[in-house]
Amino acid sequence: MILLFLSLSINQSGNIYTLREYKIRNKNYILCDSLIRKLDLSSHWDNNRQIMTLQRETVVSIIPDNPFIKIEGNVHQLVSSPIMINGKLLLPNSSLDLILSSLLNMKAYFKDGTLEIGTRLNIYGIKWCVESSLTRYTIECSPTMKYFFSKNDGEWVLTLFNPIYNKEIMDQDGKGLIEGINIEEGNGFLKFRFKTIENLPMDIIRKGKSLNVEVRKFNKRHIQTIVIDAGHGGKDPGAVHGGVKEKDVVLKVSKNLASRLTEDGFNVIITRISDEFLALKERAEIADEARADFFVSIHCNAAYRKSSMHGAETYFLSSAKSDWARTVEATENSAIKFESEDNAGIPELDYILNDLAQTQFLEESQQAAIYIQESLVQLCGLYNRGVKQANFYVLRLNYMPAVLIEIGFLTNSNDRKKLQDDNFLEKVVEAIASGIKQYARAHL
Repeated sequence: MILLFLSLSINQSGNIYTLREYKIRNKNYILCDSLIRKLDLSSHWDNNRQIMTLQRETVVSIIPDNPFIKIEGNVHQLVSSPIMINGKLLLPNSSLDLILSSLLNMKAYFKDGTLEIGTRLNIYGIKWCVESSLTRYTIECSPTMKYFFSKNDGEWVLTLFNPIYNKEIMDQDGKGLIEGINIEEGNGFLKFRFKTIENLPMDIIRKGKSLNVEVRKFNKRHIQTIVIDAGHGGKDPGAVHGGVKEKDVVLKVSKNLASRLTEDGFNVIITRISDEFLALKERAEIADEARADFFVSIHCNAAYRKSSMHGAETYFLSSAKSDWARTVEATENSAIKFESEDNAGIPELDYILNDLAQTQFLEESQQAAIYIQESLVQLCGLYNRGVKQANFYVLRLNYMPAVLIEIGFLTNSNDRKKLQDDNFLEKVVEAIASGIKQYARAHL
């Protein structure tokens, strides 16, 4: 028997909605159709699978007479099951706070018999992944959340701007390779201060609604022989803007970097010492024949349609993860067009074998890239464009850890001015050398 019992009031940021409430088997329910109309939800009823899908900010899937629902693919258990009567789906009042907070990304809670729905959240939760050589601290948040990531006085600091969240979701206890977290609230920001064991490097990777703070521990291997690759050269000028050629800037940096690392006791090989053309495959062969422990390729960036783009970024080998990474990848790989036909390609089987051989060094390459990028930002004052992944031809043919560094944008007037300044280039050399030395020390 269904008895019209009372009415349920919903207060959504000052807008009051009243829904009929039904008492069935001593439990209170409301009609799903009424909720859809009042709150302007999108819905779809799958008659074959008997599933109701509700959508606004997120997607919630509900099955009648089943206590489990799906929210964005994650399963949650309700106190009472939704029920179907006379072809109408009814939702238990006891679970409306969970369902609506998920659908609207807002705080939802019962107070004095009224369901209060407050300000929309943009931080949803915290998740951990702890493995023997990896610790990942994931902050689930709005894809548009603004953040800044840096290292200050030995601490890795992640700042989120204009956060809206429930304090009870915050987890400050250390786990795995993250020794501890100190969370600091401020006016319009939230800071996470991370401390890692053994002063390990940390990286941040954004994937949709997830901000993944990752710490990895790598197998130790001695770093002694280093190959420095001055990008482009000869008939391949690289990026050209304002009368400045990439091939000239990176040759100067590479030669000075070779001298600096030699002074520090490394065995250094440089792919070119003059304005000469070298095929990308030849550069990799130099490193392989030397049985090098590390390969670093130096470049300048360019964005001809966006002159405001500036700063440094460091790449390691993998499939490009963003439109910009794919753009840079295509630009640096375009040097192949300068190669002669008999030297341009490699047999398919050789490519596959080389590609497989390189994958074993991806984690080490990522570690080195983090050290170098951090050093460039701190010592040179360059805007931090981050550590990224792309499928560079010159990297994928190496049998060793390898990175490619973009030290600034020739198409940006401020960066270009710096790249013509010998004092600034000396800072770049010092920063790259410092990053490489930190990486090498981590493998002693």
